[in-house]
Amino acid sequence: MDRFDNKGMMIIPNPMRSEIAGKPKVIIIDQLFCPNGHNLISQRVIFSGYPGLLIKVRQDDASGLVALSPFYGEHSRFALDIDLIDRKLLKLLCPVCNVEFPVISPCECGGNLVAIFLTKENNFNECVGLCTRVNCHNSRIVHGGELITRSMIESL
Repeated sequence: MDRFDNKGMMIIPNPMRSEIAGKPKVIIIDQLFCPNGHNLISQRVIFSGYPGLLIKVRQDDASGLVALSPFYGEHSRFALDIDLIDRKLLKLLCPVCNVEFPVISPCECGGNLVAIFLTKENNFNECVGLCTRVNCHNSRIVHGGELITRSMIESL
């Protein structure tokens, strides 16, 4: 491919003519681990054909399971055995071993972002952060120590 046209002008490909232009770009999380190495992606919950994230939550004296969409930025969830109260703070736990997920940072809503790891190693440079407040949609992915935001995905 030529870098300059016959008038010496730089040729920049039109992104709108790209074969992937206009197609939505998404990240699908296909594995997430508790600090003890249990995979939290479960075939028990399916979102658009993909297995979802299944975690245990504790709200005051009640506990139950919550299924979350594996699509980053999509806020679908189903609560099982518990009625979630809007804006209430939760404890997020592994449904297998009941370990609580570690806090990585405070959330701007007043809750905490907890780490669920992308690998079996407890590496905060490879994790997904979820807010502990019901209906707070703040989340983040840290991959290779770099924060991945939804706007970065949309610009790919």
